[in-house]
Amino acid sequence: MLFVLWFKFEPENTHKVIELWKHFKYPSEIKLINRYLLIGRHTSLAIFDAQDEESLIKVVGPFANLGVAHVTPAMKLEEALKVTW
Repeated sequence: MLFVLWFKFEPENTHKVIELWKHFKYPSEIKLINRYLLIGRHTSLAIFDAQDEESLIKVVGPFANLGVAHVTPAMKLEEALKVTW
């Protein structure tokens, strides 16, 4: 399943977050699509595919003491438009 993770951190943690991102290895069960830094927002963003909740914990855990992680499932807009209610 596709997920979007945005991680909001305090400005004083910027250097620590960037250093952690430089060396962070995604678990083998995660397929990283891309990651971003939102300029001037003290927020990083990652889009990835994961099969279970345990892999989500492995991604957000190392950053837990530096800010707040938000994770939500996502789907391509073209696929969402086909869904009927």
